[in-house]
Amino acid sequence: MSTSGVNANMLVSNVDISSMDIETALLAVQGERTRLLDAQLADQIKAVQARNDQIAKLNNVLTALNAASAAFGSDAKAGDTIDDWGPGKINSIEIPLNDAIRSAGLSDIGFESRTGQRTPDTLNGETKDGKEGKLITGKAVFSGGTTKGEIETAITNIKGLIDNQSNSQQMDMLRLQSMSNKRNEAFDVMTNFIKKMQDSRSSIIGNMR
Repeated sequence: MSTSGVNANMLVSNVDISSMDIETALLAVQGERTRLLDAQLADQIKAVQARNDQIAKLNNVLTALNAASAAFGSDAKAGDTIDDWGPGKINSIEIPLNDAIRSAGLSDIGFESRTGQRTPDTLNGETKDGKEGKLITGKAVFSGGTTKGEIETAITNIKGLIDNQSNSQQMDMLRLQSMSNKRNEAFDVMTNFIKKMQDSRSSIIGNMR
């Protein structure tokens, strides 16, 4: 006989108990439950870490967008672009922003589709094909033609993404705490069961003397 499956109460799975006495069988099932909870807890921790990483990347995009916004003149209108665009601003504004957008895996943040530049991925054999970096085109690409209005729209969009990720992060943390509590409870039950088995056997041996 073997148990199989996982039910809502986490009573588990794939333990062959056909040749076991009742105490050993119960211990095996409880041990399997603890093992599965450990695996689920590890997966949930990875999910929390991945979301934290994405929030950090989105914050990097927001920081770079704010730097681009600050480069506009104080009286700039929505349709204006950054003045005196050249290699210095490409390296200090355009490439860092496009690198941050790429790292965050974003394909559309509210820009018009344009061609800009990012840092070449030299590990994969990329080289510069623009004046300062690797040419890229899309709706998540900043260039000297990007307007103040587009930057403001992108800032709003990124803040919304950060808020959504932060809300999901709170739910992730609640699930993580719940799973941690279940895992600790299962471990305590197993530990107490082992102690009772040992005490019972010690008592039997003592009575046989």
